[in-house]
Amino acid sequence: MFQINNSITTEDYLTFNEYHLLHSEQGKRAINMYRILAPVLSLFAIVIFWIADVSQVLLITEIIALSIVSIVMAFYSKKMLIKSVKKNIRKLEKDGKLPFSKESTITFNDDNIHEKTVQTETSVQYSAIDKIILGDQAIYVYFSSIQAFIFPYRSFESDEQKNEFIAFLNAKCKKT
Repeated sequence: MFQINNSITTEDYLTFNEYHLLHSEQGKRAINMYRILAPVLSLFAIVIFWIADVSQVLLITEIIALSIVSIVMAFYSKKMLIKSVKKNIRKLEKDGKLPFSKESTITFNDDNIHEKTVQTETSVQYSAIDKIILGDQAIYVYFSSIQAFIFPYRSFESDEQKNEFIAFLNAKCKKT
């Protein structure tokens, strides 16, 4: 049995959301849609101007401008989406409505994971664990497609304790 007094900062949550955006199917789909949307809308606008029989100079100017916008959007879409997610989380923080508790005690019982915060108590069966991800700065234990327990590496006293924890989770969940 493990018990962790977990402390999550806004930066930890931002890092988790960035990881999720870049690695989940939903996130990858959103990035691809963002990359495709600008060129498609640009092409649509060009066709409308062409059908409207505007002057050739205006049409060429529009083609050049919209091509530049499309290229910029294609290359910077990932950064723009990450910035948007971070902005939304910062707004939630400013409004005092963060969707996580900064302090919690998480107990790993024989049959479930029990999280206790000041406001809530949650139990998750090991069978509900979807996947365990070892990120750059934390361990993410997904219990739904968009929810995970976040365990920053600083929560562990040593690498040995962290490795024991990972081995324990893998044995209980039989997933990696």
